[in-house]
Amino acid sequence: METILKRPILVGGLGLAGSLWVLDAVNHVDGSLALGAIALASGLWWFKARQQPQLNLGLPQQVQADRTTVEQALARVNALLAALRSELPEPLDGETAQQLAQLQQRRDDVLEQLDRDTLAVTLVGNKGVGKTALHEHLSEAWSTDADLSFTEVSLADDVALAIDSDLVVFVAAGDLTASEQQTLQALTADGFSSLLVFNKQDQLVPTDRALVMDRMLSRAEAFGIEAVSAAASPKPIKVRRHLASGEVQEVMEEPAPQTEQLLSQLDGLNLETLRLATALRQASALRLSVVALVNAQRRQKAMPMIEQMQWVAAGTAFANPLATLDLLAAAAINAQLVMDLGKLYGQPMTMAQAKAGAGAIAKLTVQLGLVELSTQLLGAVLKTHASTYLAGGALQGVSAAYLTRVAGLTLVEFFEEQSLLPEADRELRFDALGDRLKALFQTVKQGTVLQSFASQALSHLPAAATPPAPAQVA
Repeated sequence: METILKRPILVGGLGLAGSLWVLDAVNHVDGSLALGAIALASGLWWFKARQQPQLNLGLPQQVQADRTTVEQALARVNALLAALRSELPEPLDGETAQQLAQLQQRRDDVLEQLDRDTLAVTLVGNKGVGKTALHEHLSEAWSTDADLSFTEVSLADDVALAIDSDLVVFVAAGDLTASEQQTLQALTADGFSSLLVFNKQDQLVPTDRALVMDRMLSRAEAFGIEAVSAAASPKPIKVRRHLASGEVQEVMEEPAPQTEQLLSQLDGLNLETLRLATALRQASALRLSVVALVNAQRRQKAMPMIEQMQWVAAGTAFANPLATLDLLAAAAINAQLVMDLGKLYGQPMTMAQAKAGAGAIAKLTVQLGLVELSTQLLGAVLKTHASTYLAGGALQGVSAAYLTRVAGLTLVEFFEEQSLLPEADRELRFDALGDRLKALFQTVKQGTVLQSFASQALSHLPAAATPPAPAQVA
């Protein structure tokens, strides 16, 4: 065994030879797979997964919008639409053609609206913070050339702002609660231009007012936005009047709104920048919609690839008597799957990157104990097939197919997630797939699903249908 392991090309040849009958059975496997298997199996024996940069799945950063940035974003949407059309089978069905037309129209609408003279303002906040009073006051007091429209959204409801909201005025009547902070953080992270307003400041004594405002300014700075204080509808105050008769009269007067700081902040806004930020957000949302459709089409093509490889894995594990050869063949198969799926999802990679992916997946599979779990689960299922359970490597073959399928589905989700990110943020961090790999394993292992898969896998192992003949006595 040690001698064999020191000759990687020989190991690759043996691993390939053990699966030739499977390659013949699934005759749609082309020559590139065979060549890839030879090359990969001959080198993967020494491979160790390399550390890759950490995958960035954090919230999107705020982007300073300008016309060029928006036009480039819309150009990328056009490119995605063209890619989607090229991947769709002809002729298009009515529903698909309608979807494409709607996406193209949305893209054209964003471009046409770049020079609009309207401004959509959304006031967000809990009940009782004075959104309506502030809305009414701003409708009269905010002097601007734009055609203003106002919408109120309560935090008591699910906050789902219209994507065309140009400015979010986040209204609070005191220091922000945890839920208010989370909502404001989500809004700014999603690209909404926001302004934090401490309303009803008149209801606090000066020392408390200053303390709350300091905290508000600190919160706003953390979110990268501005904060101002206001009192759109101050509480009436008691006023004493000394009459000419010498009498003293007490009356309740309504003070004028205290919104000078707010109005000054609003007047200083660059409305064109707000509109461009909205257009960029709309373009980004449109891109995600197109990517989702592209991924749906690609998943339909990915599933036959995964099924093809899982049956190759089944036949290889069933035919190979040496566990080491099983591992090498599985690594080669997974590496080929990484390359094929990466190409399908528009993320082609080198042989070295494919090796890294296969090695990381193999390492995670072992570390998570999935090999043992699959053997135990499938062993229990296959006991109901008495003859096949006794047939040599049937259990190993079905288990190999099962693990290959889980690995393939994990890769599909990984590439789909990567395709949602800008190209500059994509990172091939395969060793970060542990949680996803484990979750998919748990999903696929459901009783009825596992039973059905085992039966299907056995049908791809012709020799497993007949138990070995008893040895002849000399």
